[in-house]
Amino acid sequence: MEDLDENVIIHETLKMMKPKIKKSINHTSYQEQEDVEQEINLKVVEAVKSEKIKPIDFWEFVEKNKSERT
Repeated sequence: MEDLDENVIIHETLKMMKPKIKKSINHTSYQEQEDVEQEINLKVVEAVKSEKIKPIDFWEFVEKNKSERT
């Protein structure tokens, strides 16, 4: 994965997950919310870098779901 592509993927992934992260940290104390949010963002970045999270195109998605149903 090229650095530029990886940075774009990281940025887009964090952007997509931001609403869920914000909603989830509301369940923690106010004093810890910023730390928890940073830790979650760090874990997302690590997951992208280790390719545990990677983009797939539409047809890969269809094929993956088709194989999981059988």
